[in-house]
Formats: sequence, C-alpha cells, structure tokens
Amino acid sequence: MTNSYDFKGVYTALITPMHDDGSIDHESLARLVRHLQSQGVKGFYVGGSTGEGFILNTVERQEVLETVVRAAERKSTIIAHVGAIGTEASIELARHAERQGVDAMSAVVPFYYKTTVEQIKEHYIAIMAAVPLPMLIYHYPGATGVQLSMDFYEEMAQHPQCIGVKFTSLNLFEMQQIRARCGDRFLIFNGHDEVYAAGALTGADGAIGSTYNMMAPLFVQMYQEAELGNWSSLSELQAEANEVIANMVSFDVIPYEKYICYAQGIIRSYRARQPLKQLTEVETAAIRTFYEKSAVLKVSAYQV
Repeated sequence: MTNSYDFKGVYTALITPMHDDGSIDHESLARLVRHLQSQGVKGFYVGGSTGEGFILNTVERQEVLETVVRAAERKSTIIAHVGAIGTEASIELARHAERQGVDAMSAVVPFYYKTTVEQIKEHYIAIMAAVPLPMLIYHYPGATGVQLSMDFYEEMAQHPQCIGVKFTSLNLFEMQQIRARCGDRFLIFNGHDEVYAAGALTGADGAIGSTYNMMAPLFVQMYQEAELGNWSSLSELQAEANEVIANMVSFDVIPYEKYICYAQGIIRSYRARQPLKQLTEVETAAIRTFYEKSAVLKVSAYQV
C-alpha cells in the first residue's frame, strides 16, 4: 500500500506557457518549474485545468509532462493529470506518465456524457488496473457538473492505489465529511486557492493550486503556518492572497496568471490557447498596474 503521507504539501497546478503562435514554449515551462522549486513547493500537478489540458492534444500533453519531468530532475513530487472523457484515453496518458517516472497520477471525473457513480468508479478502477501508480481523484463539480457521493469516496478510499482527492469545491462541509468517512490515510488537497485557510482548518492535508504559479511563497508559508496550527497568521495570509485573487477574477484566471508570470520575467508570452480569452491592451495595462503595486506578486518575480 502506498504511504499517502509522503504526498502531503503544496503543489503548483502548472500553467502551460505558449509562444505567440499558440505552440507550447517548453523552455519557459522548464524555467517556471525551476523557479517554483526555488520557492519551496513540494511538487507539480501537470496537465490539469490550469495547464489547459483539455485544449491540448494527446501528444502535446505527453510532451508537457516530459518537459516537467526533465526540468524537475527528480527534486520534486510530480502528479500527472491523465483525465479524459474516455477511459482508454486516460489509460494511454497514464501509461505514458508511468514511463516518465512520475510519482502519482490524477484524473478528473469523466464529464459531458451522463454517467452513473458506478460507471465513474469503474473508470477509475480501470485506470488503476492498467497502471500501478497512486491515484488522486480530481473533484471539480464547477467544471464537470458531476457531484460525487460520500459512498463513492468511502469505497474508493478502500482501494490500495487511491490515495485521496484534489477537492476543487467551495463546499467545505463536504470536504469535512470526506475526512470523517474516509479517515486520515485518504488525503484531501484543497483546490480553490481563495479558501485554503478554511480548507486547512477543515482538515486538508495540503493544496494543489493554480495561483501558486505567480505567488508560491505565500502559499508555502500558509501551509507551514497550518502545520503549526497558527490559525490567526493563516487568516492574515489568506487575506493577502485574496487581494490578488479578487483582482484576477475580474479578468480571466488562466490568461491573468500567464500575464503575471510574463510580468515576473518567468515566461516569454502570456498567450492562451483558443477558445480561452486573449487579453486586450487595456486589460494588460490594468493588470500591469496592479502587479507593480503588489508586494505579494513582486516578491515572486524571477531572479536571474
């Protein structure tokens, strides 16, 4: 049985840097990985929502993972997101991830087609039967429209490969109930960055977040404060993070994060893959003005 406690910590859900023509910028991606390593993250969640995973083709998803693995040089824990609408597609990505030597895999709940909870369970079991890597369920009802039952989590927690869930939901009562039903071995990673403090208090073992691309040190500090039980400090740090997040949500999450990483000197372009939003000059000027006034974002700038 996998020792799930080895995975506790803060993981960046990596963006996928792109050139102005929309092709993947592997050099910027490798620089981002090394930069975040220097800022103390436990590891990386590769190819998920923030990474535009569902907009990339299969080969691109595989190449992105390969770049991250090479850049990390086995100094970080890597979780490969292998989720797809179809089970066979997920298995193909999982087998590739295993060949790259990643530490674990994760898969979003299959969506678009209406499936039962039993079919979803069979989907995960099929992936784990094909690849012996630890599995992290990816629960994101705001994007998938799929709500999982407590019985589902309790059953999955009995599987020796299923180590936990990336819980991207604001329903912290549900998070607490997963902990109560599944026990301490079943890890819960907070997924919505704006409620990390509350998630930690509710029992999250760590976090996997997208805004860590642009302000990782703040969340690393938050995790450390949570481990020490310094809840008042954690609340203050959450307020600092949320000042940035409040500005971000007035634009669009992925293009915003890419622009900040561009302003920080980490990546060479803030281009997102269509059909995601392309920022206008007015919008980039407004984001740049906020960035220049933000100590939280400036401290995470790339150091040559």
